[in-house]
Amino acid sequence: MSPPGNRCKMMTSETDFNAPAHPGHDPIPLRFSPVDGKWLLKIFADLPIAKVEKAADGSGNTEAGYYRLTLADGRLLFAKVKSGERATREHKAAELSSQLNRLGAATLAAERTEVRQEDGLSLFLYPWIEPAFYDESLKGLANMGEALALLHSRMRNLPQPNATRKHLVDIWEDRLRLAHNADHAEDYLRLLSGAGDALARTTSQIAHNDIHRGNVIFEGSEVVAFIDFEDAVETRSSPLVDIAASLERFCLSPTPSEVKVRALLAGYASASDGTYETSASEIIQVGLCRCYHALTVLELSKAPENPAWLDERKKFSALLDKWPLWREIIRSALHGLRI
Repeated sequence: MSPPGNRCKMMTSETDFNAPAHPGHDPIPLRFSPVDGKWLLKIFADLPIAKVEKAADGSGNTEAGYYRLTLADGRLLFAKVKSGERATREHKAAELSSQLNRLGAATLAAERTEVRQEDGLSLFLYPWIEPAFYDESLKGLANMGEALALLHSRMRNLPQPNATRKHLVDIWEDRLRLAHNADHAEDYLRLLSGAGDALARTTSQIAHNDIHRGNVIFEGSEVVAFIDFEDAVETRSSPLVDIAASLERFCLSPTPSEVKVRALLAGYASASDGTYETSASEIIQVGLCRCYHALTVLELSKAPENPAWLDERKKFSALLDKWPLWREIIRSALHGLRI
């Protein structure tokens, strides 16, 4: 597994703001430096680990974070080390990613997990993939569309314990109630109704829910893996959420391209079952809701003295203005496609 790029987790609680790993459009691979890592060597005593490197990730825990392990035979492994609630979610995400991998989706199977008994620190080993992101080619977008459709199909085939999964729209509404005095609250609430209707027309299932350029690993113009499934666990959603995110991050921002939108959507349509015909209006409604939700999260973690917080607010406010302008591009690109 490669180091994650664009991590956009902005909160660890309802009131804490954590700046994203990078604020811009393109993902920034983590940079690793050698560390002692004796504690890690002890946990994986059966592995011939010759070198331990750690990436700086801003974690307050000196042991939690991302590691690159070099074995004696030169093979590389990627290790995530997490604690507390993050470890709990990663356990579920690793299980989900491994299940999908066994079903043929472009995901990674965790090679091993360990829990340090004295403090519950959890370690997750994945195969190492050299970090390579979208190469701006139309072939890459078409392949990503196909891979995303296959991912959604395999997710749909998994057992769906709906009784324990809350729908993403309900989560959006819950967050909005906490920020009901925000300037955008009234517009967001009105939009949620339409987006809810659009999402209700698709199959209620698991979706990735956090597609961006740092969470899709390529080899050339082919998708090797979708990574980081923490936002997929314990949530019911819709393929529309991932489709809207993919269009925004890969085809429309910062420079909109109808040709790119068509390439991704045509790739998706070629690998989907074609039972659902969406509209540009539905995709735009979902895309807008994603932006409003990000603004709501920022409102709950308000930190106007923090330049990174201001930059994030400016970014999502700008995207709110752009989504309606993309309607004709998406409508034209969707012509004749069933996704």
